[in-house]
Amino acid sequence: MDGRKRRRMIRKSKKARKNVLVMLTLALIVGLGTIAMGAQSGKTGEVYYESVLIHQGDTLWSIAEQYKAEGEKTEHMIEDILELNDRKTTKIRSGEHILVPVTKAA
Repeated sequence: MDGRKRRRMIRKSKKARKNVLVMLTLALIVGLGTIAMGAQSGKTGEVYYESVLIHQGDTLWSIAEQYKAEGEKTEHMIEDILELNDRKTTKIRSGEHILVPVTKAA
């Protein structure tokens, strides 16, 4: 009898561990899906490009601040402007034109 009880307890223990593992896996999948959906929700909207004439005293930082989307970091906007205009440096000169991505809310 003692051996049967022990085997039964071991089986129950294995089944319980399996159930816990399944529940943790499901929770992980749901959590990652929620995070992914949240990341995508910030990317809604239509992007268009505006040509901006640089004036005396303008900086890339001030232009990025002016044109960035609500909640977007200025640093990200500066990176986008640099990439769009194929630039390696943030130096700009009066009289130049640069393209700036502008997100229009959907």
